[in-house]
Amino acid sequence: MMRSIDGSADRFLGSLRVINARLERAERRVASGKRLTTASDDPDAVARLLQTRTDVSRMEQTQTNLGRLKTEADGAESALQTAVKLFDRVRTLGMTGASGIHTALTRKGIADEIGSIMERLAGLANTQVDGRFIFSGDSDQGAAFDFDLAQNPPWSAYLGAPATREAMHPTGVTFPVAMTAGEILTSAQPGLDVFQAAENLRQALLANDEAGMKAALEPLAGVSAHLNSALTFYGNVQSQLEEATDTTAKLKTRLTTEKAQLEDADIAEEIVELQRMKFNQQAALEVRSKLPQTSLFDYLG
Repeated sequence: MMRSIDGSADRFLGSLRVINARLERAERRVASGKRLTTASDDPDAVARLLQTRTDVSRMEQTQTNLGRLKTEADGAESALQTAVKLFDRVRTLGMTGASGIHTALTRKGIADEIGSIMERLAGLANTQVDGRFIFSGDSDQGAAFDFDLAQNPPWSAYLGAPATREAMHPTGVTFPVAMTAGEILTSAQPGLDVFQAAENLRQALLANDEAGMKAALEPLAGVSAHLNSALTFYGNVQSQLEEATDTTAKLKTRLTTEKAQLEDADIAEEIVELQRMKFNQQAALEVRSKLPQTSLFDYLG
């Protein structure tokens, strides 16, 4: 292989290639705003950058999921607050109706109001949030109950499915976020069936049966406590979701900062580098142009 007679030319071309490469890299970084645009820019950082991008995307998806679940939990908590108040009204009506000052006619009016409250409770059981029946468990595209006071009993069997819905904390821990209307309103635990307790009282009032009214009033305190426990469950879910959302936001901020440190260029620094390389390029070309020019004939004499 023929080599240049003037070794300085090789050194000059080599140095010029280095300057041009640095100039091109600085131009690319200033134009894109990115420090890493190709794997060759910093091979050691590429793997970390790809992992960080994946982690940022995961945090973004976690935020979206938690936000959706928080909306559902808020809807459930609001519905249960109303249910607790309605059942407190049932207890008040029952105690009022059981007093000896009422007639069969006035007790029928009280029974009718209790029937209306039961209809409202069924409506709350069929609460929808973003197109989901939030108390229907995993069968969230259908109502939890059918309800018709003309039927005996007025409520259907629970029409949903068990609730297996869970939220994932950004640390990877999961926690349940839903109860079913079946668990809440038609609990299998003795004496905690909300519909049945209200219906027993309603029927006793309709029958003007004072002994039946007193018997129907006895389990109502326990039923009310059961409803309040469901309300407490959703209050805890709200707190867990809020904490998970806050943690996710902090992790996302940290990861986004890390990603920027790996990927983004320091524009001010790159502009200085760009100007320096342009100056070096121009200076090198000017110096080279002023060197004496020789050829092979000069050596041959």
